[in-house]
Amino acid sequence: MQMKKFRIQNYKNINDTNWVNCDALTTFVGKNEAGKSAIFRGLSKFNPSDGKEYDGLKEFPRRRYSVDFKNADWPVSSVEFELSKDESKKITEICSILTNISGVICTRYYSGDLEIDFIPNPDFPDVSNKEYLNLLQKWLSIIEKITAPEGKGDQLVPVKQALLQFLTEKIQTVDTQNPDDPVQMELVNEVSTTIIGKIIEEWHKQKFKVIIQEIDQFKNDLEVMKQITKAEEWIEESIPKFVYFYEFDVIESAVHFPTFIQQLNQTPSAPRVRTTKCLFEHVGLDIINLQKLDPTKPNENVEKLRKFADERAILMSSASNAMTQKFSEWWEQRKHKFSYKTDGHFFRVWVSDDLDPSEIELDQRSYGMQYFFSFYLVFLEEAKGAHSNAILLLDEPGLHLHGTAQQKIVKFLEKLSKQNQLLYSTHSPFMVDPDHLERVRVVSEGKDGYAKISEDIWPSDKDSLFPLQAGLGYALAQTLFYSKRQLVVEGISDYWILKAINELLSQKNMATLRDDAVITPCGGVNKLLPLASMLLGHSVKIAILLDGDEPGKRKGKEAKTRLLLKCLFIDDFSEKEEAEIEDLFPEELYLDAVKEAYPEIKNSLEFTEAEMKIQCVSKRVKTALNRIGNITLKKWRPSKVILDWIQKNPEIITKETLEKFENIFKEANKILK
Repeated sequence: MQMKKFRIQNYKNINDTNWVNCDALTTFVGKNEAGKSAIFRGLSKFNPSDGKEYDGLKEFPRRRYSVDFKNADWPVSSVEFELSKDESKKITEICSILTNISGVICTRYYSGDLEIDFIPNPDFPDVSNKEYLNLLQKWLSIIEKITAPEGKGDQLVPVKQALLQFLTEKIQTVDTQNPDDPVQMELVNEVSTTIIGKIIEEWHKQKFKVIIQEIDQFKNDLEVMKQITKAEEWIEESIPKFVYFYEFDVIESAVHFPTFIQQLNQTPSAPRVRTTKCLFEHVGLDIINLQKLDPTKPNENVEKLRKFADERAILMSSASNAMTQKFSEWWEQRKHKFSYKTDGHFFRVWVSDDLDPSEIELDQRSYGMQYFFSFYLVFLEEAKGAHSNAILLLDEPGLHLHGTAQQKIVKFLEKLSKQNQLLYSTHSPFMVDPDHLERVRVVSEGKDGYAKISEDIWPSDKDSLFPLQAGLGYALAQTLFYSKRQLVVEGISDYWILKAINELLSQKNMATLRDDAVITPCGGVNKLLPLASMLLGHSVKIAILLDGDEPGKRKGKEAKTRLLLKCLFIDDFSEKEEAEIEDLFPEELYLDAVKEAYPEIKNSLEFTEAEMKIQCVSKRVKTALNRIGNITLKKWRPSKVILDWIQKNPEIITKETLEKFENIFKEANKILK
C-alpha cells in the first residue's frame, strides 16, 4: 500500500489540516512551534510501530477539551492508500462485491476504532436493526392476511397464531436496539429457523413465498457484510506501520553486556537501547552468544579460554570490516574505519579516518558524526524486516550537522524512500531540495492558533518560508560558478542594461561580450570582494565593471591590491567624472525615461544651479526628486523604461552610445581571454 494523502484533525494544536498529498519523499518545512512534530506524532499513531495510542486527555486540543471531548468519539488521523493490483485482487477474493477497488480511506478515532471506506465505495446491503425491524413488521402483516386453501383452515390457524406471537415478540426485541447497529446474527437465524420450521406443506411454501425469499436475501446480505468485515480486517492487518523518529540517542562507545541485555529486556524501545541493538543486528552480532564467549570466565581451562578469545576477535574483526564498508557508502565527508573490540564484559567502538589514523572512541568524535552513525543504523535496520512495509516519519533529522552534511542526509533519504515511503520535517534550508520544491509542504500557524499545511499556495509567514527562501538562494548562488568567465557589475540595473545592449550590438554586428561569459550583479559595491573571492576560489576568470564614483574607485583599488584583479570604470568610457552606467546614454533620453517612470512629476524636471554641478545624471535626478516631492529615485524604474523603448524601437539608441558599450565589452574580453 502506498499512502497518497493524509489528514490530521482534533490533535493538539491541529484543528484540521485538510487532505495533504504525499510523494515517496515529502518535506515539511516550518518554524519551531508551528506544529510539525504534532502532525508527525498524530500521524504516527494511526498505526504506530511503538504501540503508543492516542490519549485524549493529553492530546485533544486543550481549548476544546471540557466542551467537546466527551460529546463524541473524535477522528484524529485519516489516510488514503493506493492499492496495488495484487492487493485489489486479494480484496475481491475475500468479498465478491468489492471489485476494481483502487484504494481505501482509513480513519482512526481516539477510541482506537478504525473506519474503512473503499474507493470506489460500493452500495453495501442494509443489515441494520432498523431495516430488519421493517422486514419483521412487513412479514407480520403478510401473515395476518394469509388465508388457507379450501379445507386447510384448521391447519393454518395454529401456524399463524404461533408465528404472529413469535414475530410480535421479536419486533419488540429489535425495537429496543440501536436502529443503526447491525442486527444480531443469532436473532436472524432464530427467526429464519422458526418461520421455515413452520412451513411443512407444499401449499405453505406458496403462501410464504415472499417471506422465504426475503429471509434468504437478508441472510445473503449478512454473509456479504461478513465478507466485507473480513476484507476490512485484512486491510487493517496490511496497512503499513508508521515509524516515528525524533530522538536519535547516540550509541555509547562502551557497552556493558549484562546491563545492555537487562535494558533490552525491560525497555527495548528506549532510544539508546534501540540504537545499540541496531548496531549489533546490522553487523550480524548476537549479543547473547558474544557474552558467552568470555575469555575471562573462571574455572575454564586455558585452551577453552584461548578459543573463546580467538572466536571473539574474529567476530569483532569481521563486523568491523563490514561496518567500515557499509558506512562508507553513505558518509562521504571522510572515509572512516570502525574497530569493534571487547574488553571483558565491555563492547567498545573505536573510529579512525583517512586524515588521522589514530583510533578514537566514538563518543569523542564530532556530534554530527555520532548522530549520523546512529541515524544510519536505526533507519537501515528498522526500515527492513518487520518494518519492510513501514512509512517513516523523521522529525528534524540532521539538526546538529553541518549544512553540507545535511544535504548528504537528503540524498540518504532519497535512497531510503525507494524502499520505504518517508516524510521528514525541517527548518534548515540545507534540508530542502531546490530541485524538488513540488514535494515541499509548508507548516505554519494560522490566525486562530491552529497549525496549517500549505501545499500549492505558500503562506505569507516569513519565518515559515525562510528555509525555502534560503534554500533557493543557496541553489541560485551555486549557479554563479557554472560559467568560468564572468563580468561582475554592481547592481541589477547595470545587469539589465548591459544584457539588452549586448543583444542589440549582436544584431548590428558590433563587438559583444564573449559568448562563454556571463554578466553577474554583485548586489552592491560592498559585496564585490566577497563575491569575487568566491568566484576566484572556483577558478572563475573575472572582469569587474564599477561606477566611477568614490566607492567604486575605492573598491576597485582593493580588488587590485588584495585579489590582483583589474577593474574597469564607467567614467573611462564616458565624458563625465564619477559616471555611472546611465551616463553612457544621451542625457535627454535618460531624463525622458525618468519622467515616464515617475508620472507624478507634473512639471518638467528642472535642476537648480547647485544640482547642475552634479555631473552624474542619476545622482542629479535623485537630488532633484527629493527636493521636488520628497521622492526617492529607484534606479531600476527609468532603466526598465529604457529597456522597453529598446525592445519597441532599437534605433532609439544612438551609434555613439553603442560604441561606448562596445568599448566596454572589448576591454572586458581582453581580461577574460
